[in-house]
Amino acid sequence: MNRRGGRVNHTIRRELGTLISEELNDPRLSAMTSVTHVDVNRDLSIARVHITVLGTEEERELSLNALRSAATHLQIAISHRIEIRKMPRLTFIIDDQLQTGADMDQLIDKAIAEDSRRYSDRHSS
Repeated sequence: MNRRGGRVNHTIRRELGTLISEELNDPRLSAMTSVTHVDVNRDLSIARVHITVLGTEEERELSLNALRSAATHLQIAISHRIEIRKMPRLTFIIDDQLQTGADMDQLIDKAIAEDSRRYSDRHSS
């Protein structure tokens, strides 16, 4: 990724974060929705927007559908906020890294608790 592409990614990510939190009023959109990463292709035709939604699988799907429905509106709003030769088409993708990390934390906590229980069972007998 060249410097210009990195700036475009960062700028679109920042503007989308603001628009989503302040201007979208879709009831399907979870309050815990955030833009984690934007990846614009070389010719600026497509921007893959990675989002994280803390909540249930249903909340993630509803938020994703709300953002997909608002994609054109968001593109137009961003194009009015920044100066860009060609505004890319926004495509939204769920970023599961945060959820995967939380799942791993739970598994680690469970393993530690089980080890502690086994250790205390051995030494209390």
